[in-house]
Amino acid sequence: MDERRRSTADPPALAAVRERLDELVAPVDRTETLPVSTAVGRTLASPVAARRPVPGFDQAVRDGFAVRAGDTEGATEGDPAVLAVGSDLDANAAVRVDAGRPLPDGATAVVGTESVATAGTETDPATVDGADLSVTEPVEPGEGVRSTGADVAAEETVLRAGDRIGPSDPALCTAVGRTRVEVRQRPTVGIVPVGGGLTGGDPGPGEVVETDGTTAAEFVERAGGKVVLRDPVEPEPYALRPAVERDLTKDLLVTVGGTGAGESDRIVGVIDGLGDVLVDGVAVDPAGTTALSVVRERPVISIPGDPVAAFVATTRLVAPAVARLADREPPEPRTGTAELDGPVESERGVESVVPVTLDGGGGVEDGSGGETAAPVASPVRDEPLSTLARADGWVAVAPEHERLAAGETVSVERWEASV
Repeated sequence: MDERRRSTADPPALAAVRERLDELVAPVDRTETLPVSTAVGRTLASPVAARRPVPGFDQAVRDGFAVRAGDTEGATEGDPAVLAVGSDLDANAAVRVDAGRPLPDGATAVVGTESVATAGTETDPATVDGADLSVTEPVEPGEGVRSTGADVAAEETVLRAGDRIGPSDPALCTAVGRTRVEVRQRPTVGIVPVGGGLTGGDPGPGEVVETDGTTAAEFVERAGGKVVLRDPVEPEPYALRPAVERDLTKDLLVTVGGTGAGESDRIVGVIDGLGDVLVDGVAVDPAGTTALSVVRERPVISIPGDPVAAFVATTRLVAPAVARLADREPPEPRTGTAELDGPVESERGVESVVPVTLDGGGGVEDGSGGETAAPVASPVRDEPLSTLARADGWVAVAPEHERLAAGETVSVERWEASV
């Protein structure tokens, strides 16, 4: 498919298109209530307040003996406080207690086992009621005790609206009596692959398996969206028009393919008949034929059907738009440095994104406090699909540069390893 831009006019910079797209999308305000166990990764629409305190009772924080703190006042090794071990906490008494267990009525402190000794008997006071216990160090009220609500007080806000629920938050919510939470709904994204001879299943003669929509769908999910991936649509107006109209109920529509200059590249023309094409071509290579439109107040991003171009358009435009709809930070790659083994050519005024393989080095610590040499980055020869599988990372050439020289140290994006 010919992915050349259709116009000789200079296309807008990628940053300008990002700004325009940000104006078209805003965080969705729809909410739903879910079991907290299924809500990890979602954004809270309302705060979570504790229904009950944690702990729910005065709790021993160490193994030992529950006592009245006043009964140990002045205790020393030479003049210990002698307490009778029992099941009730009377005056000058102690009750065996394990860490995490409730204190008996009347107890104000817990004496650790290291601060006690048997007094006048060889019997272990921990096992026999009535045995004498010698306390050799005094304890203050509250010592060895976690009081009711010390961790979380009743009605205390434990998670705020706008927080993303993390892996440990379901346990917290359950502990405070909140098993269901109100979260923002995930923004809905329709993805419509466009092209003749495409199939979502096993290909027949002359057919090609559609993969670009799958790549876009993966990044949409990672950015917080809910995807409806449609079957491929023939590049004919009678098929394209209803395919676009069908998904205008979604928060965002993404079409994949049909944006080039070939006779069958008709998606932008069809959209132009339904709404307004705001941007037709972006100064990024590949993905220069990406278009941005609005149809019946719904934003539409039309990205190229070439696998590498679709990947670039998805990471640069689609994923950030979905993240904004989901009110979260867009996915970002893990980055590292590498040394180019040859020059990379670019066009001034166009941001070029080049897939590379990495060989050797790694820029990681070598075990002696230093770092190994940076790896060598080699541009990947462009093939219809295998480029994505063979690429270890991506090097971006800024619009103000026309080339990167061999031996130059560059930043390498590692998308698959970071999201």
